[in-house]
Amino acid sequence: MDIQQILAPYGIQAIRIERVEQGSTNSSHIVEGDTGRFFLRRYARPEESGWNRILCTQETIRYEHALLRYAAENGIPCVPPMANAAGNTVTEVEGRYYALFAYTAAEPYRPPRSAQGIREAELLARYHNVMERYPVTRQRQGWGYAGRLRAWFHENQRGIGTVDEILAWAGALDPNNEAHALLSSNAAYIRELVDMLDDEFPEELYAQGPLVVNHGDYIPKNIGVRDEGLVLFDFDFCVRELRIYDLAMLLGYTAGEEHTGRYMDAQVAANIVRAYRERAYMTADELCLAPYMLIAFRLRILLGNLGILKSTGSYPPALLRRNIEALRWLAEHRPKIVEMLRA
Repeated sequence: MDIQQILAPYGIQAIRIERVEQGSTNSSHIVEGDTGRFFLRRYARPEESGWNRILCTQETIRYEHALLRYAAENGIPCVPPMANAAGNTVTEVEGRYYALFAYTAAEPYRPPRSAQGIREAELLARYHNVMERYPVTRQRQGWGYAGRLRAWFHENQRGIGTVDEILAWAGALDPNNEAHALLSSNAAYIRELVDMLDDEFPEELYAQGPLVVNHGDYIPKNIGVRDEGLVLFDFDFCVRELRIYDLAMLLGYTAGEEHTGRYMDAQVAANIVRAYRERAYMTADELCLAPYMLIAFRLRILLGNLGILKSTGSYPPALLRRNIEALRWLAEHRPKIVEMLRA
């Protein structure tokens, strides 16, 4: 990758380039240029991004960029993309897509346990209030709604297969290795969870509830703090959805165990919900969907992992076990989660 060729349309000469060794989807570099510091992102192709088989076309990237510009213009602390000499925020070089951002230094936000989630919930409510006015009524290309798991998964996970294909494969496995044994013994339960979402998720809320373009990955690692306050990063998964999707991510990853949502702290969860609802309207019916949204998200991760296992023949059994255990906990504690959120 010739980074100078990529920077040329922005009129920037690179002095020093540092690869960012983090992020599960795209490839990024910090660029020390002759006019300042910048963050350069190369968007991944579906086959390069693990279970996150998101479709990165110019249309999907521009969808994200338009959201970022609107949010920044309306007071949301985030970093919008820069335009190149042609006025575009997407630069294509040798068939790859790139975007450049002003570099913003921020530290991870680590408040005391008793205060966890409160400021993030306040910012999320502010963000959702802004996005209710955002004049976009279409879904992002290649994305679906979490409450329609089968379609959501199939539209997102390019080259992996449908939910039913993967479940049929998992159910027919011969348990001759650890991963296959895990799947063969849990395949029926995973199918039950998929069917449960189909049967119990109140589809009518998609017609009745306010749909906004969610951040899509509203978890602590994507929220930083700088002198002037919190700042949001990584809108890779921004998607039109019920607002409870973002709030469920915050609840699961802040009140619960990171990466699984298990063992939710009732007081932290209550603080998050209270802080959000003091600033943004959310019905009790929407709030009750938090465990369903978390289960749908965990199922999407698990099914993506199974698709990789099906196509490559290998995947760490520990990750499969963690996802299955998380799903079991969330499913078993749905009533208690709803009760603690409505308290």
